[in-house]
Amino acid sequence: MKNRFLPLFGLAGLLAATAAAQPVVTGALNTASYALSGLPNGSLAQGSMIAIFGRNLGPASIALAQSFPLPRNLGGTAARLTAGGANYDLILTYSVASQVGAIIPSNTPVGAAQLTVTFGGQTSANFAVNIVRSSFGIFTANQGGSGPAIAQNFNSQTDQPINSILNAARPGQTITLWGTGLGPISGDDAAGAAPGDLGTAVEVLVGNRPATIRYRGRSGCCAGVDQIVFDVPTGIQGCYVPLTVRIGNIVSNSTYLAITPNGGRCSAGTPFSDADLQKVSSGGTLSIGSINLNRNAIKFSLGGSFGTLELKLDNAAASFVRFTAAQLTASQFAAGNALPLGSCLTFSSSDQATSLPPDPIVGAMLDAGPKLTVTGPLGTREMLRDAASGSYSASFSSGTPSIPGLPSIPGMPGGGGPFFDAGAFTIDNGAGAVVGGFRAQLTIPGNFTWTNENSVNTINRAAGQEFTWSGAGANSTVSIQGFSFDAAARAGGGFFCLERGSANRFTVPASVLLALPRNVAAPGQGSELTPTGQVGIGLTSDPVRFTANNLDVGVATHSATSLKGVNVQ
Repeated sequence: MKNRFLPLFGLAGLLAATAAAQPVVTGALNTASYALSGLPNGSLAQGSMIAIFGRNLGPASIALAQSFPLPRNLGGTAARLTAGGANYDLILTYSVASQVGAIIPSNTPVGAAQLTVTFGGQTSANFAVNIVRSSFGIFTANQGGSGPAIAQNFNSQTDQPINSILNAARPGQTITLWGTGLGPISGDDAAGAAPGDLGTAVEVLVGNRPATIRYRGRSGCCAGVDQIVFDVPTGIQGCYVPLTVRIGNIVSNSTYLAITPNGGRCSAGTPFSDADLQKVSSGGTLSIGSINLNRNAIKFSLGGSFGTLELKLDNAAASFVRFTAAQLTASQFAAGNALPLGSCLTFSSSDQATSLPPDPIVGAMLDAGPKLTVTGPLGTREMLRDAASGSYSASFSSGTPSIPGLPSIPGMPGGGGPFFDAGAFTIDNGAGAVVGGFRAQLTIPGNFTWTNENSVNTINRAAGQEFTWSGAGANSTVSIQGFSFDAAARAGGGFFCLERGSANRFTVPASVLLALPRNVAAPGQGSELTPTGQVGIGLTSDPVRFTANNLDVGVATHSATSLKGVNVQ
């Protein structure tokens, strides 16, 4: 009896091994932007380069396409789209077990399609994608779709350096921007480079201002790779000027350009000095300490006669990092607080995050001691160093109590009450193993008011949205921000803008809001206690410098934002 079951167990093991080896597709994204499929710019364009993610998609060691014409089978991998009742074999550029690089044939019909990957004689289950004519993604220095763009400053045919804070462009200078997704070509995508202006109705927005376009089409080097050549608008400067590309109502990923009156190193509006940038551009490193105290005051509708609940969430974060030149020029460090006034950037997230995502560029973390001590009008709290990441963080307020008469809840962060009320604050570390002792000082102001808060309830993405305020102070900076999350698609998008406090108003343009999805609650979940759409404004402090041994740059900032739930349509 026992012997009769041995072959069956063996067969079951063989079947299990076979099932485990079947390719599994978990995602397909624009190679440049990595825009999530649930976002407005997450569809895949005809003739564009895409990255297919999953398991068992190809060989253990990467196989690379070596010559033109590019293959449709590489390392034993093939990929296919089924659209409009026909099959279209993708053109492959690389293949490995976890990822496949491909070009969508230009003649693939627009609309819903099914993607499959075949490897080792087995084919994956269908994976749903959407094909559009154009959806542009900008290549970035961090290779993740955010931060500084891959763009070249045109000085001459033989001198076209990559734009960065170490090599900024000039207003009026011609720029070559690299990306993919402009649209289809008439020839064979696999044959090789196919330069030629595609005539796509493209708008390049530099600091939210349109640029003059000279060329938009395939590059002369590569299949599926596009170039947009444009002139930097005059009157714009900044080291982190937002750069996006809009085609119809589809807006690309948000990236940056560095622009100065005379080109070269860019430090204005950043915590860096020219000497700091000279040091790192000459082969040295730059050690940077960054501290942020943050309050988010979030209003929730309780529905019915219960009114509104306001939670004040006080958090602090800090890091001390050593950057090389390559890391610094690809990093998003200082970008948020160094945006030119009157401009906006956008970001995306696969969870319900309401702030800029973590920077994928990570330098060498420096030890500033086991903890940082924060002292303010309401006492003293601590930020502890995380052993795994080397950074510091703390939640000083859980937001409770916010209902009159509700007592503090034992064990809640910060004792439940707010900590970052107006007043003077100091942050010190004693001394660390690497970073010497320091003492940073910040003053949190009061009397700031969002004056049109009650009328901002529904955001029409195609129309723009005005925000007004008072009490900001002539020399202060106001942040305007928002976020929308599609819980069904697990994709969210947000925006972050800066304006001079004395302006007292700012309109977030449609070109920014169109990067957000409509907010959708998860099935069975109401959106009022956990708003999937939020907007707000707040005060953002200018960086306050502090010094310490073994630290080239030390900056402390404070931000206080009032948020509310809205519908994003």
